[in-house]
Amino acid sequence: MRCVNRESVAVAQCSLGDPSLTFPLSPPLTRGCPATSTAELAYPLEVDYAYERLDTALFDQPPGPDLARWQPLLPTLHAPTLGEGGTPLVEFEGVYVKDESRNPTWSHKDRLNRVAVSAAVGEGAPGVVVASSGNHGASAAAYAARAGLPAIVLASAEAPPAVQAYLRAYGAR
Repeated sequence: MRCVNRESVAVAQCSLGDPSLTFPLSPPLTRGCPATSTAELAYPLEVDYAYERLDTALFDQPPGPDLARWQPLLPTLHAPTLGEGGTPLVEFEGVYVKDESRNPTWSHKDRLNRVAVSAAVGEGAPGVVVASSGNHGASAAAYAARAGLPAIVLASAEAPPAVQAYLRAYGAR
């Protein structure tokens, strides 16, 4: 399993309820800001970056085959890549279309799930659980399987048979 670990400029989790409140990046706070959230409202957190440490040459690099190029803006990628990212812009009659079908599960959700499953691996989670009507669940299951984690996908019983088969193909329960 290849772990990409370049220095990140991510420095803290910052409360959207009170931006002066910051928390360490790990463990991730998944239930909102512990200081400003209430039983009725969970204030989300966002990642705070030390942008002054970012090498601007990052944006001059040619597109690569995966997310490794963006590592300074991402948490450590503990889970292996399936080759997500690097999808081309295709010109069609004056309109540029991002061809996400080149991702491993044919979805832009692959970028998200590489990072999310990496976070699960990094935090020692026993598996991943997602709610999805299709693409997100298939992508999460594929990345979880590649990382050796079980995946539970909460999907409607009325999901089309093709979607159900797609989820099972990646080992989702």
